Amino acid sequence: MKMDDKRFKLLLGVHYLGSTNYFASSTKASTIKRCVQTQTSTQDCTQNDYSIQSPQIIKKVKTTADSTQNTYEDDFYCHENLKIEETIQLPITFTNRNSGIPNQKQFYYINPLYIQEFKEKEYNYKTRAIILNRILDNCINMNNPYFHKAIYLFDLFLSKLKCKTISNQQQLRFLSLAIIFVITKMNAESSNVNLLLSQSSLNMNKQQLLQYERLILKVLDWHTNPLTIQDIFYEVILRFQVAFPNLNAYMSNQQLHLKIQINESDMKIINQILNVIVLDHNYLSHDFDDLSFSILYVMYQKELKENEFEDFLKKHEKSKSQILTSIKFVSKFIRVVQQLNEKQLDINSLEILKLVCD
Repeated sequence: MKMDDKRFKLLLGVHYLGSTNYFASSTKASTIKRCVQTQTSTQDCTQNDYSIQSPQIIKKVKTTADSTQNTYEDDFYCHENLKIEETIQLPITFTNRNSGIPNQKQFYYINPLYIQEFKEKEYNYKTRAIILNRILDNCINMNNPYFHKAIYLFDLFLSKLKCKTISNQQQLRFLSLAIIFVITKMNAESSNVNLLLSQSSLNMNKQQLLQYERLILKVLDWHTNPLTIQDIFYEVILRFQVAFPNLNAYMSNQQLHLKIQINESDMKIINQILNVIVLDHNYLSHDFDDLSFSILYVMYQKELKENEFEDFLKKHEKSKSQILTSIKFVSKFIRVVQQLNEKQLDINSLEILKLVCD
């Protein structure tokens, strides 16, 4: 169901302060909006419209201008002389419910402020949200379950890139497809190249895709298996189920060989929350386990007895005061997503981010 912004706000009754407004209109091209908390700045994008397509909605969104429509060249992102180790990276093996939550390897840490290293007219917070939403939609269209890995690698690649120059917006769109290609190859038996290329309206060919793949692997030094917020959340939720087995949120699932599982309705909301949170660059400023604990706290605090969640946090060497910033961050997303589901409004993650940031 497609709705205009005014009706969205009337239905939801939402107006949040303290969030980066990715979608605000500026009266001057030089208008700079200060971002709360991260103390960074972003400029509204203008001109050069392109469509973002999703199963639910087609939305015209403006993206950065002042870019030339060049054809593909090998030196788009500058030449990176990085050592490539000929090693095979094993998939992450998750721990059991009684062990510690896995930690991210040092290489995969992303500077939350890396976007400031780019010129604002070339790459900014709004452009990032648009491109990452495209990655999400492309993966959903192809039934590809690795979109959180792809989204994380997109940020990681740009943060590791030594030459912070983007010649035109086609680069980012080509990069988004190549990232999906890389992460699929590393996690699945085969990658459907033709189906992937069909997701682009820019007529990217196989040769270009392979050139981008080589560049990505060179910059990332073949590190393609990061822990994502989705990975950490499912680690945390396993421990949550052990600590609180009697919540009304659970249902049995014999196919997954789990005695308990979060019910379908709540899992839909949780997945929507995870999908939209990663579009907000501020999520990189939080520990993923803090965000995971915070989501569970906000969603189920009314069903838990006093101090029960505090005791749960203590077992993981945390406290409510320590994750308070993360609780405030996720609360705005949870409120919007829950109200959208109550009103049976089905919109994509970029539209949800727009509501949260308005």
